[in-house]
Amino acid sequence: MPTPPSHYNWLWPYVSTQTLRTAIDIGGHLGDWTLNWHHRVKKIEIFEPNPDILPKLKKNTNTLKNCTVHEVALGDTTGKVSMQYDTNPGTYHITDHNGSINLQTLDSYNFQNVDIIKIDVEGFEVPVLEGAKETILSNKPWIQIEANSRGKVYNRPKKQILDTLHSFGMTRVAKEWPDQIWKF
Repeated sequence: MPTPPSHYNWLWPYVSTQTLRTAIDIGGHLGDWTLNWHHRVKKIEIFEPNPDILPKLKKNTNTLKNCTVHEVALGDTTGKVSMQYDTNPGTYHITDHNGSINLQTLDSYNFQNVDIIKIDVEGFEVPVLEGAKETILSNKPWIQIEANSRGKVYNRPKKQILDTLHSFGMTRVAKEWPDQIWKF
């Protein structure tokens, strides 16, 4: 697999002096972020719900002993969802709550020792954050989050991402479109 682009590691200078325990990769896609980070943390929990992408993700990460792939979507509730490919801009998104893909909250996993959370969920960031609130508040991780206009698919302006993270007590420390880095 080719070397991932630099935007997969632009968080590194902020955390390079820390001993990193657990990272959570929400929206794992093909595993590029995980491939760039697996040797820098003790454990990575990868979340990817898309049945079209999962075989490729598993193939790309199957030799990584410190990674676990969770085949679920994350949000602010539990249930089932459907996903659909949108040719413009070329991404998948959740279309309804009647599908075959499991939907969970990150909080339901009770992860401890979380130092980094990466979120790239094509506009579904606010529900993911709401379902991860306790994990975020109890672990106080660094967050790398995509924040672009894809939230309009769910009638959510990207400002809601900023407002949600601010309400948790976090501060944005860097912005490199479309990602942002947040800390406590």
